[in-house]
Amino acid sequence: MSHHGDHSVTISNPGTVQSKGKQLVFLGLAILGFAVFGISLLTDPTRAWTSFLMGHFYFMGIAVCALFFIATQWITSGAWSSAVRRLAEGMSSYLILALATTVGLCFGMKSLYHWFDRVWVASDPIVSGKAGYLSPQFFAISALVSVAVWVWFRHKLVSLSLGVDQGADGRSTFLKSRVFSTLFIMFFALSFTNIAILQLKSLDPHWFSTMFGVYIFGGFFQCFFAVLAILTIALRRSGHLAKIVNENHLHDVAKWLFAFTVFWAYTGFSQYMLIWYANLPEETGYFLLRFNPSWELSSFALFIGKFGVPFLALLPRANKRTENLVLCAAFWILGMEYFELMWLVQPEFLVGGPRFGLTEAGVWVGFFGLFAWSISRFLAKHPVAPYKDPWLEHSVFHHHI
Repeated sequence: MSHHGDHSVTISNPGTVQSKGKQLVFLGLAILGFAVFGISLLTDPTRAWTSFLMGHFYFMGIAVCALFFIATQWITSGAWSSAVRRLAEGMSSYLILALATTVGLCFGMKSLYHWFDRVWVASDPIVSGKAGYLSPQFFAISALVSVAVWVWFRHKLVSLSLGVDQGADGRSTFLKSRVFSTLFIMFFALSFTNIAILQLKSLDPHWFSTMFGVYIFGGFFQCFFAVLAILTIALRRSGHLAKIVNENHLHDVAKWLFAFTVFWAYTGFSQYMLIWYANLPEETGYFLLRFNPSWELSSFALFIGKFGVPFLALLPRANKRTENLVLCAAFWILGMEYFELMWLVQPEFLVGGPRFGLTEAGVWVGFFGLFAWSISRFLAKHPVAPYKDPWLEHSVFHHHI
């Protein structure tokens, strides 16, 4: 029991989320999804690998942005987030599986990237100047090393957090976590940009953009908060976080969701404006392809759906504190992020406009199964909130004032 004037907060172990049945369902979805992928490889390899790339990057991006969020909270002493930080730690557990799917992606380079053909690279004056960077060896090594280092940082930060629940000194944990978080942020800025360029932007090896990394980051950090909102509401309704999380915590999460809705639009517009203003052929071709008759409607729908709808939905303060509305906005944003990946990937292969069929749906379900299984497994092993964290008392008390 902690006393602050006339207020008191009692924080007890919130327990774990026992979900063996759900874990089996999620594993079943993963098996089903990758069976669809295997069948698609036999019938339409290009479509199978584009679906794999979209599913791989979608969930890897959310997981590493969860780790980025954890790091920023340690660096900035963000006590407010203590109540929901364990959920972010659960999301980051997928990074171990992302390392495996990165290995899988390396086998699809031939089907996805023009620069895999070294004879073609040598014959192209623009791409040949990037031959050292756009190479199968650099792609595989840099991607695997980057994700492996993310996994290592994740292990350090999450182990320190869990250690406090087991009696580790909070002050010592804070100082160590701050050091690891600072190092991770610096590595993340370079490695995430590199992975975004190699895995997504290099689908068009002629295109130049200096804003692509931060543009992709903005979208996935927004998606991280969408998943965080969904998990927070679900665990509050189930009773696991009922005594820790309230509408004020939800308001905080929704504010971040709203903020990065604006940030994504800002970076996307800035990238487009700079390219439109310069009007250089090596830059404009990328957008000309996406504004041809087959993709023009999708381009406008992306801007309206990913910015306009959530912006208006989350703008009023009352909406950010309404569970059902935040849930709808979160699911909508997650759907629009996948649509954006289709917009980024499919025009390089499909001339008839966006396609979402059995292959895309099946492969996404497979990756979702892995992602959901990793979170549920983590929350079944560890308390859903760091109940011995000295910041948790501040978070709960502050939001009861």
